[in-house]
Parts: sequence; C-alpha cells; structure tokens
Amino acid sequence: MLTQLRLKSQNFMIFILFGMLIFVFIFFFGPQSQGFQPGGSQGATTGIAAKVGGVEIPASHVEIAVRRQGDVDAEQLPAVRREALEQIVEQELLAQKAQAAGIALSDDELSAYIVSKDNRDFVFFANRDGKFDIARYESYVTQGFGASTAAYRDVKRRELLAERYIGFLEQQVQVSEAEIRAAFERAKRTWKLSYVIFDPQEWKATVPAATAEEGQAWAAAHADEVKAYYDENKKEFDHGKEIRVYRVLVRAAADAAEEQKAAAKKKAEELHAKATAPGADFEQIAREGSEGYYAKFGGDMGWQSEDNTSKSDFAVYSQLEKGQVSAVQSTSIGFWFVKAADIKPAVKKSLDEVRDEIGARLATTEKQAAAAKQAGDAALARLKAGESLDQVFPGEAQEPAPAQEAPKGEGEDGAEGEPEAVPAPAAAPKAPALKVQTTPPFSEDRPVFARIPGVGKSEALAAKLPELTAENALVPELMALEDGKLAIVRLEERVEPKDEEFAAERAQFERRLRGMRLVQLFGNWRAAVFGPPTQRALMKRFAGGALLAALQADAGKVKFNESLYPAPAPAAPESAAP
Repeated sequence: MLTQLRLKSQNFMIFILFGMLIFVFIFFFGPQSQGFQPGGSQGATTGIAAKVGGVEIPASHVEIAVRRQGDVDAEQLPAVRREALEQIVEQELLAQKAQAAGIALSDDELSAYIVSKDNRDFVFFANRDGKFDIARYESYVTQGFGASTAAYRDVKRRELLAERYIGFLEQQVQVSEAEIRAAFERAKRTWKLSYVIFDPQEWKATVPAATAEEGQAWAAAHADEVKAYYDENKKEFDHGKEIRVYRVLVRAAADAAEEQKAAAKKKAEELHAKATAPGADFEQIAREGSEGYYAKFGGDMGWQSEDNTSKSDFAVYSQLEKGQVSAVQSTSIGFWFVKAADIKPAVKKSLDEVRDEIGARLATTEKQAAAAKQAGDAALARLKAGESLDQVFPGEAQEPAPAQEAPKGEGEDGAEGEPEAVPAPAAAPKAPALKVQTTPPFSEDRPVFARIPGVGKSEALAAKLPELTAENALVPELMALEDGKLAIVRLEERVEPKDEEFAAERAQFERRLRGMRLVQLFGNWRAAVFGPPTQRALMKRFAGGALLAALQADAGKVKFNESLYPAPAPAAPESAAP
C-alpha cells in the first residue's frame, strides 16, 4: 500500500512538473512573447477594428499591415496602427465599389495573384531561386504576420479588388484625336529666332546721370515709386557697420591635448608675425598656412556684420581699422587672427534723407531706358525699310578716328614748315556694342510658355510667335523683356509638323496625354492606398487627384473602433508671439 501511495505521489509531481513546463513554454514562446518584433505585435490582434458599410475589418488585418513595416518604434506604434487601419478602410471602400460595378475575383485568380511577383509580399515567400515556396509562405504568414492564411487571403482579396477597380476607372479615361494631334503639334512645331537685346544698363556710359535738381523733381512727381524703392532696398540705407574680413585659422579642438593646443598656438603666432611684417601678402599667407574652408579663398570671409556672425567674433572685427590685423584669438575651434580689408561705416538714413538721391537714381534709370528705346526704335525703322540685321548691327562699334595732320604749309621765310597737328574733336562716349544673337530651335511645348530660350521672359513675344512666317518674319514692334530690357526679334526658321511623323508617334503622344490625365484624376493614389503606413501621412499630403477626395463622401459608411485604434489628437494651435 505504501508502494502504491509512493507511485501515485510521483505521478502527481510529474503532472505538476509538466504543467509548469507547458506554462513556461507558452509564456516565453507563445504569441505574446513576440513583443515589438516585425511591426510590434503588442496590442490588439483580435476583435473588430472597424466596420465599413456593414463589412467588419478584423484587427488581425491591421496587424498584417503593421508587421510588414518591420521594427516600429513603440512610441510610434499607435499612430502607425491607425494609419494602417485608415488605409485598409480606403481599400475596403474601393473593393465595395468594385463589387458594385460587377468586378469579380475568383479563388483561383486570388491564388494565382498571391504566388506571383505582382504580390507586394512575394519577396517574403520566395526561395533562393526566386520562386514561390509554399512552406515559406505558410511559415511567414503565421509567424511573421501573426495571422492565419485565411486572414491573409482576405487581406489580399481586398487589395486586389481595390486595384482592379482603379484599373477599371483608368480604362474609362480617354483622349480625343483632336487632343492627340494638338499635343503633337505643340511638341513638333518649332521656331528659331534672331534677336538683339537693348539693355538700359548698356547706356550708362552714354547717358549722363540725373542732376540733383532733376532727382528732386522726379522724386516730387513719383512719390510712390521712391517709397517702394526705399522699402525694397532698406538695407542699403539702414545697416550697421560691416567689415570685409580675411582670416588665418589654425585648428585645435576644445578637448585636444595641451601639447596639441600649444603647437597650434605656436603656429598661429608664427603666421601672425609674417602677416604683420611690412609688405606682407595676407592672402598668400592664408592660402599657404590657414586651415578650414576659407583658406582656398585667401582667407576671405566676405562682409561681416552683427547680422551674420557671432557677437564675440564681431567684437574683434569691429575694433579694427582698415588694413589692421587683429591679435591672435583663442576660441573653441582653434587660434585665429583677421585682417580688416575694408570697412563700411554704419548707415541710418530715413526716407526723407535719401528721397532726392533715390529720385536721381530712378530718373537716371528712366533716361537710360528712354535712350535704349530710342535706339531700338531707330534700328527697327531701318529693318522695316528693308535693311538686314547684319546691316543694322554690323558688329563692334568703331573706335573714334585718330587726329588728322594739316597739309604742309610755308614758314614766314617761305620755307616749307612742319605739319601742324589739327586737334581731334572730343571723343563721344562709345555707343553700346549690340550684336545679333540666335536662339536654338524651340517648340510651344516648353516648361514656361512665356520664357523664350536665350531671349528671356516675354508674354508679348510668346503671343506673337504663331503670327511669324517667312513672309512676315520681323516682329513689328520692340518686345518688352524682364528687367526693363527690350528686344528686336526676327524669325529665322519655322518648322511645321509632318503627317508622317504624326502617324509614327501618335501612340506615344496618346500614352503621354492619358498619363497626364490620370495624374490629374487619381494623383499618386497607389502610394497613399497601398504604400507603407509609416509614410502614409506624408504621401497623403502630396497624393493629389480626385480619387481619395471622392472617398471622403463615403465617410458616413465607416465606424472605427476608437478604443483599440484611437485617432491622433489634433495638433495644438501655435501660441501667438508675445
């Protein structure tokens, strides 16, 4: 009897031991042990995530989408899950529209899709030879995605129906024959122009600057223009002291060893001695001995002010006179000294103080523009009279003729005298050397319609192009360009589209037009509806198109499980600046 009790006791202990082993195995190797592995499986994997028009979206479908992302930061996991759910909801809405349109998907078609490379997850299921492996498929779905193969098929059915519906919509997008022909002609009709630009700036040498009286009168008559100029160029009239700084730097990190700092300081002091020696070439010393970015520019750091440099550095610069070299400075980047190559004193002038000065500037600009227009009008008149561009614009302006010698005469005693030099007239300022330029052939299908290659931007010239022919080659008026420039323009060559080219390239232009229209209608919908949930927020901002916007009309058909997948809290409004 004692023996039987002993055996029963042993069996009971063995039962307890096996129970503990089973518990430990489940705890450490069961589904809950996976933590935040691929997609982070902690959280809801059971239950209903949302209802879309009466169709329930299981939470396991959301987890499949999340786990596809690989490791996800724990803090980002709730937001990624919510994005994944919203993405699945959009897919479901599209899938339901597909079914309503009569688009069907058989089990065989679904199976063929899953094992094909069209499946976005194919890479997970392929063997080393790149072929679908059923064992890898079943293993990855159950372990990697944490779902059953049946749940995975449901996910893929929804995705494929959504894609087929979009494909159905895309097939409805057509372009007319007239549109195809017009696009072809825009691309193939080309112009080649000759032109001459009249830039008012080129008349600086020939047009005298406005006098103080003219500037005062102009400012009085154009008060608004003067104020606008002052506002646009405020820094010219109201700025602090600026110093053109050249620097020599010997690097030494703040945490460098003392012997390294000592060596760097010694080198900087040696360079400083060279730079302050009489006749020293500071730029050459900087190129040879300085370290850092500015060394290759001879140490030139440009104009430094309180606006673009640190207070401590500017305190050193601002104490220098023009041409003076500072003492060696010890800073966190090493040892350096600078030379003040030039100085602009601080300026603070009100509009009233510079009103007449601005008036003189603008009056001068106006006079230069008038001179340029006068020269352009004169040249255009000659062209209209029948002269060629080469005749009107022969090339470089001629230099003034040298002084002429007077004929030899007789002296007071009747002897032949030395020739008397006749003073040459005062040389007039040299006129701008205007030259004829030629554009490359260009079409109507250009990035900016009003910008003509080589010539510049001109709405008026772009509008004139269709009128230009071999019989009417000259644009009959000066064309206004950017920055107050004017241009004379003449057609050199016009190439018309050919019917045989259209027949050969028609299909290409049809595809291009359909592609453009698809982008207008659907935008980058695949990125938003099927892309990674981790990037979805960004994709939605740039998806464009009307498709996703149209889905918002079905928002009333959707009910989210907010307890499992809460929507992100709205961003707090920015506080007003004090």
